[in-house]
Amino acid sequence: MGALYAVYEVSRGLQRGWNPTADRNGRTIQRWEDAVHLAPEQPLNEALHHLPVLAVMCAYFYATLHYIVTPAVLVWLYRAHPTHYRSARTCLAAATLTALIGYWRFPATPPRLVSRGGIHDIVAEVEQWGWWSGRTSAPGGLGGLINEYAAMPSLHVGWALWSGWLLFRHARRTVWRGCGLAYPVLTTLVVVATGNHYLADALVGALLIALFGALDGVVRHAGARAYGPTTRFTPTASSARLTGELIAAEQPDPHPTPPPR
Repeated sequence: MGALYAVYEVSRGLQRGWNPTADRNGRTIQRWEDAVHLAPEQPLNEALHHLPVLAVMCAYFYATLHYIVTPAVLVWLYRAHPTHYRSARTCLAAATLTALIGYWRFPATPPRLVSRGGIHDIVAEVEQWGWWSGRTSAPGGLGGLINEYAAMPSLHVGWALWSGWLLFRHARRTVWRGCGLAYPVLTTLVVVATGNHYLADALVGALLIALFGALDGVVRHAGARAYGPTTRFTPTASSARLTGELIAAEQPDPHPTPPPR
């Protein structure tokens, strides 16, 4: 995690002077969505703009859950399902590192910052109801810690899909499995409706998690075929009897025979 944060800081530090490039990339994403008739940002954002109570709820969702749910699921998996922790952690780290490199190589302005884009900055509009700053979802005075051009891909959606899939797959209670299914869907709606991401950003973020999850499954399957399944020892009647005799032989005799004089 420390290494990933270092990469993020480097990519954020290199963003200075990237405004024209980021604007151009953001508009490219917008044109691509228009070309394939898959651009729901405007109607979702306009509807949320006219629903202030829901807008505040979405702002809290966007500014809070991203930083709470992911580490909570990681700790839960480590404690409750340690056999699945390593592969899940590797998938999360690999997808995050790839996204950070993407922010460096392909900076993209989010819809809320595109000039004359017609998208409202919902999080900034309800700033007086939350703890975040008007610039970003970071607390007031800490907006400089956030890369404004880290839009493609969406780690909000990628991490939500990672968390949701693990909850759905390993949670025992139905309510938590249902939360696992709903969480990435709600996250996608929130990041698009608040103007923080294009739908394409969300799809690529989800694709990253799916890709590295599939690669991890392929690697583990290949390893199982190469080394074979682990053979478990099943005691038989004769082996159990032999084990009992060995244990008895190692125990001290409660009535030892006195040595001859």
